[in-house]
Amino acid sequence: QHMTQDRIQVWFFLDVSGSCVHLKDRFFRAVRSLPEDRFLVKLFSFDHEVYNVDIKKGEVYGGGGTSFSILENRIQSDIKKEGLKYPEAVFVMTDGYGDKVLPQFPKKWYWFLSDNYRYCIPQESNIYSLKDYE
Repeated sequence: QHMTQDRIQVWFFLDVSGSCVHLKDRFFRAVRSLPEDRFLVKLFSFDHEVYNVDIKKGEVYGGGGTSFSILENRIQSDIKKEGLKYPEAVFVMTDGYGDKVLPQFPKKWYWFLSDNYRYCIPQESNIYSLKDYE
């Protein structure tokens, strides 16, 4: 029996701080590899602010310092403003250097690290090496 499955909602954040802006092409490759029939993706870039990203334009903005706590703030803000549920998955592409974040659902967070710095990342989150996915 074939069951129709709703697409998985993923919010994908790219770190565009000075130390990570070079990951931009890898980010867009990763996003484009997610099958559209299985994933509903909201794209963002971030440094000390969160920016909306248009996949068709392939442009990112940023270059400042890094904050991870603003990602959870943005999720909670959008949930309230738009009446959304918490995303089923939060993907973050970064080197891991930033401030600490305390997500409401840390197990739903997937970190793809270009470096192996994990101090700011909740231990319950899923942590991967970015190079293993390319």
